[in-house]
Amino acid sequence: MKILVLTPTYFPIMGGAEIGIFEIYRRLALKHEVKILTPWPGQGTAGDYGMEESAFSHSRLDLLRFNDRINLKSWPGHRLLGGLIPPFSGSWIRAALRAIRDDRPDLIHAFYALPTGLAAIIAERRKKIPVVLSLIGRDIPGPGVPPFWGNYVRTVVRSISKTIFISEYCRRALFGADSDWGEVIPFGVDIKKFRPDVDGHPIRESLHIPRESKVLFALQRLDRWKRVDVLIEAMKSIVREMDAFLVIGGKGPENNRLREITQERGLSSRVIFAGYIKEAELPSYYAMSDLFVFHSTYETFGLALLQAMAAGKPIVTVNSTAIPELIVHNQNGLLVPPLDSEELARAAVFLLKNEAAMKSFSTEARKKAMAKYDWQSIADQYEKEFHRCLK
Repeated sequence: MKILVLTPTYFPIMGGAEIGIFEIYRRLALKHEVKILTPWPGQGTAGDYGMEESAFSHSRLDLLRFNDRINLKSWPGHRLLGGLIPPFSGSWIRAALRAIRDDRPDLIHAFYALPTGLAAIIAERRKKIPVVLSLIGRDIPGPGVPPFWGNYVRTVVRSISKTIFISEYCRRALFGADSDWGEVIPFGVDIKKFRPDVDGHPIRESLHIPRESKVLFALQRLDRWKRVDVLIEAMKSIVREMDAFLVIGGKGPENNRLREITQERGLSSRVIFAGYIKEAELPSYYAMSDLFVFHSTYETFGLALLQAMAAGKPIVTVNSTAIPELIVHNQNGLLVPPLDSEELARAAVFLLKNEAAMKSFSTEARKKAMAKYDWQSIADQYEKEFHRCLK
């Protein structure tokens, strides 16, 4: 099978979407011919994300790069109009048609309806090539997503062969609570890389955290939708109960404000900002922690939660958006109301003082990750849907 992948984001940009696309296609490329069409990243991107261009290279994955100059999604006025102007990309249409002409694919797999949706519709309708669309993130209705975008996404979904949602939450957000439109296939985790027996002591030592101290680890992009300030507020109560540190991994626009809040609350010695953590170091960060904590007001999936599960970490997080699809309350973690720092603190303290619950949650988290989210299983599910589209 010849597969042309359309994605507006790929390495060296580093995030859950990029990791997911790579993990799926490095497996499918063992049996199929795969070309990935993606724009050139901005200058300096690799340095910003702490990785080199070659860090996730794969000999079987052919990258086709182009300059995405005619992209209405990047026009600064579109948000002022509530997203009324369709945020599609003319450059995508031209690049996709060129890739189709040069190497006629059997199937096109597009990630994100915006800005690739119009190119996907043209490929399906004019070129008669079946298109599978994966909806995995920020074109799903939610905070910060312009109101009209949902209409454009639904138009794309109804115009192509198959849609795959990364979570049930994403499907409901677009088509309602009772919808059975498309298929739900989550992203996965490398269960051999993220596992409970990794040695985290060198990371603790590098961060100057005593061995006897409890460590809470948080990993996310530092943006306003995550509300990492709630985790910092929770630490005020946690440190009154025990000797504990909070290690925050990730970068983002809220970085300076969060550091200021930490200083104002007198927690500078207890909250450590680790910044961007390289992929190779992530398993050791999970391993050095006793508890994984995660706060987000808008999550279409939650790859960091899944990594923590595979690492066998007990989890305290919030009952919000797609998070309960991964974390079942009192089974592999505790769910608290969003924006409630006191409830989050109480849940964290309860677990850290309850060895039996910690052990039980750790076992269940690892078991669920292995049973449902191994990357090979996810890739196999995608391949099965592709074959269905070609029948």
